[in-house]
Amino acid sequence: MTARHAAAALVALSLLMPAPSQTASARSAAQTVDQVLERAGRYVVDYGEKMSLVIGVERYAQWMQNADYVRPIVRNLISEFALVRIKDDWLGFRDVIDLDGKPVGDRQDRLQKLFLESPATAVQAGRAIANESARYNMGPLQRNFNVPTTALFFVHPSNRGRFSFKKDGEETLGGAQVWKIRYKETSKPTIIRTSQGKDMPVKGIFWIDPADGRVLKTNMELESDSMLSGANSQMRNNTFEEPFQGRVVPGWDERRVNSAVSITVSYKTEERLGLLVPGEMLETYEGPFRSQFTGNESVSKVNCRATYSDFKRFETSGRVVIK
Repeated sequence: MTARHAAAALVALSLLMPAPSQTASARSAAQTVDQVLERAGRYVVDYGEKMSLVIGVERYAQWMQNADYVRPIVRNLISEFALVRIKDDWLGFRDVIDLDGKPVGDRQDRLQKLFLESPATAVQAGRAIANESARYNMGPLQRNFNVPTTALFFVHPSNRGRFSFKKDGEETLGGAQVWKIRYKETSKPTIIRTSQGKDMPVKGIFWIDPADGRVLKTNMELESDSMLSGANSQMRNNTFEEPFQGRVVPGWDERRVNSAVSITVSYKTEERLGLLVPGEMLETYEGPFRSQFTGNESVSKVNCRATYSDFKRFETSGRVVIK
């Protein structure tokens, strides 16, 4: 995987198109994990070859709980997603358009217009929009990799060699008998990294239809160390910046402590497009928290649920390039 592809994976969003019709022998029962992964890789590649521009709507609820609050703090976001083909790959972009029922500026259809009207410069601008939208994520952990299909890049043929895989049983999912395949990233630099460039190895589970390689569900888990932070704060140059009040407080404790992330995505069929698309994403983030009132340390936990709808396909008016 090139450095460009690794960076793209941080904001990757993908939808899956069923693979072309296969012969009976190609659809015969898989015997090994390698056979299943080979089919899953073809499945992902086939989508990348056919997709141009797909836009959908994400409804995203976050609940944050820590020692400073008796009840969880709740935040609801509505965002537009754009999935764009760039050469043989695809990138995904999130643009928050509504925060707790209030419009966020004049954002409607901003991503669609960007990629349809200015494709030559759209990638750079789209990344800036995605990073801007990431500030609405709650909790002490800064993140922009929490898009539903990041894990699908891990079974792409160009990335598969970076992971170890093993079968962990079978179960029925969406009417299909699927294999549960555990994976663990073993190569460095890792696909997902911190803003300072530190490796964040990922592990998790794929639920794959062994007959045709369709990925019906994914799970990814990460662990990392991060700076201890105060309530509703993010680290900014050794200070904590309150995102709602603009108040800067000197850093209380700059020691690093462990944080954990879990993201599980289930897919559904989108009849209008003939695609499997993300249906639901469930996330948990746990990280260190120091109360701004008492100074006591505890764990801040953020639970999130995203649902997806209204996917539409558009055609770009020009060539999308990466700068």
